[in-house]
Amino acid sequence: MKYPVIVEQKNGVYRAFIPALADLSAEGRSRDEAVRKVQLAAEAFLSKVSITTIELNIPAQELRSGSPQAVLRAAGKFKGDEEAMQQHLEEIYTERKQQREEAARDANPPSSE
Repeated sequence: MKYPVIVEQKNGVYRAFIPALADLSAEGRSRDEAVRKVQLAAEAFLSKVSITTIELNIPAQELRSGSPQAVLRAAGKFKGDEEAMQQHLEEIYTERKQQREEAARDANPPSSE
């Protein structure tokens, strides 16, 4: 999944936040550090929650590319391929887990004492 990240600098500190995840932000001494930290925070958060959908009774609107409604409509095109999609999602989760573990190792290298 791709999420837009907004990065701002104030008083020499960079702050990155993901608008789609309202309460999630991170700070760093550089832009890259702030973005890396917010990515790790988002991955940690999203790995602990479940995502569901609800039906809202509102008039139909034109779908813009990338909107939640457009994504859900596209997901419906996989009916009958649930097993293949599940396998694909498991591969993605495994890859993301490995990436998080690597990032954690890079952020906390073993001490040489």
